[in-house]
Amino acid sequence: MNQTYTKYFAPILFFFLMLLDAQWTHRLLNEGVDPVIWRVHLMLIFMMFATRYLPKKYMIIVSLCLGIVFDLYYLGLIGIYAVILPLIIWMMYLVHKFLFENIFNLFFGLIIFITSFEILNVGLQLMFNLITVNPLYFVTKVLGPTLLLNMVLFCVSFFPAKKLFWN
Repeated sequence: MNQTYTKYFAPILFFFLMLLDAQWTHRLLNEGVDPVIWRVHLMLIFMMFATRYLPKKYMIIVSLCLGIVFDLYYLGLIGIYAVILPLIIWMMYLVHKFLFENIFNLFFGLIIFITSFEILNVGLQLMFNLITVNPLYFVTKVLGPTLLLNMVLFCVSFFPAKKLFWN
């Protein structure tokens, strides 16, 4: 796919993946018997693949816009995701050279980015007194299941994402 077309197509794809992430997360939260929180991060997975193909400034601006939309729609205040998403994208570009050497680096990079995303999310919410959370509960009931689910989603979405964003 031509990079010009990808620049127009990518934000729309990321927006729909953001909606899909929220819907799947909500559904898994409501259907679960145990109080385990499974958070889907398909948008972050596809953004990781897009960082190989799209320019850094463009991806940071897109992630900022999507973060603001997410903040306004789901949280009702601007700041949490508008900070976290561009920061994670910036981190992806920092390790860009090592990240795309092989599939194992991508896989472990995904684990690092999702862990960073979740820790920053909880950290900012704790800083503004939006939540109170027990660290043991966070690691066992939120971070662990989220990482496991997204590792499976990475394996399932590897080839479609690679086909979309890599030459």
